[in-house]
Amino acid sequence: MTGIRALNLVLLLAAGSDHSAWRFVAPVRVLESGRLCVIPFDRTLYSRMRPDLGDLRLVKDDEEIPYVIETMAGSVEERECHPAALNKAVIPGSGVQITLDLAKCKDEPKHSRLRIATAETNFRQRVRIETSDDNRFWAVAREDGYIFDFTQGDKKVSALTVDYPISTGRYVRATIFGWTSADAIADAWSAYRVEQVAERYIVAGITPERTEDTGTRTSILTLDLSQPGLPNDRVRLDVDRSDFHRAAELESSDDAKTWRLAAQATVFQVGNEQSLALSYPERRNRYLRLRIFNGDNRPVPVVRVYVETLKRVMKFLPTSAGDVELYYGNPDAQPPVYDFAAILSRQAPLPETTPLVGEWKLNPSYRSPTEALKPWSERHPSLLYVVLGVAVVGMGLVTVRFLLKVRGG
Repeated sequence: MTGIRALNLVLLLAAGSDHSAWRFVAPVRVLESGRLCVIPFDRTLYSRMRPDLGDLRLVKDDEEIPYVIETMAGSVEERECHPAALNKAVIPGSGVQITLDLAKCKDEPKHSRLRIATAETNFRQRVRIETSDDNRFWAVAREDGYIFDFTQGDKKVSALTVDYPISTGRYVRATIFGWTSADAIADAWSAYRVEQVAERYIVAGITPERTEDTGTRTSILTLDLSQPGLPNDRVRLDVDRSDFHRAAELESSDDAKTWRLAAQATVFQVGNEQSLALSYPERRNRYLRLRIFNGDNRPVPVVRVYVETLKRVMKFLPTSAGDVELYYGNPDAQPPVYDFAAILSRQAPLPETTPLVGEWKLNPSYRSPTEALKPWSERHPSLLYVVLGVAVVGMGLVTVRFLLKVRGG
């Protein structure tokens, strides 16, 4: 039985934890136990992981460590009300003015945004917002709001909302300067908007390749992220201090030849107010192209463009300090299912620490899917020889013992 036992032992060792389908591995050093380890995702990890992040595995002493991935997405809560319009009139020398009674918005007495509907096109108008408790005495909530519309052929970009400090006044009055017809305001809504700002990670800061299209009077800024697979859902412009208010659209591409529309928005910088970012559903294309519609204005002097994604972190709780291996790069791995997130949500907050993540490397035990289809004996020839050698030695021992018994008998 000695040879059989030896054979079983070798096979048992060969059947241990197998991570040969994961192409990359990075060492992680946990400096202390009892703390929740937090690893921020960065460009290096994103470029080699699957888009759904489902191929990540943490292993310590041949055992998987459960983890949870958190996305710092922030939140936006907006409750809108359609108040009664008390009057709508032209104010000589100023513009069109509308007064709203928010009495019917009693379920949400606070408000911080005005939205209008209009049939007007191609305009940029200054808006003043005032609030009042009694429709007699008014306080200016905002003097320098702007609404905007850009329409050219089949392209239309508009911004018809004005934000102002939170108020509980029952009445809101808006004056849109420059308009001369009360019918320019088709309708108006009041809203209360609360935003918890998302945390973001800069994937790349790029000095764009720039061209001017005189036919469409647009500036075209092309961005190369150097490689595909990097998540991005917002671009943010770094410009000089000049004032502007322009329509813009963003496209994405895998080859810089075929482009798909990602976002349309208004970018502006007027006094102390600015909106210099375009947000869009997450993409992983290598190339982005930003088109800014200048009209008869001089081009916007964009110095640099920052490509961003939401910040993500991996959290895990090791049983002890020491080294952990982070495996990734397996296109066929099933996303793991852990109850770690549910456990964390029912516990008091744990102290956190950031472990040290070393340089990634190719997994020395990695084998390609093609290689994995080969017979076991072809993939492990040296181990097969060891097994056969142990079996031969074992059978030899059995034979010697048998012959000794025969002679002794």
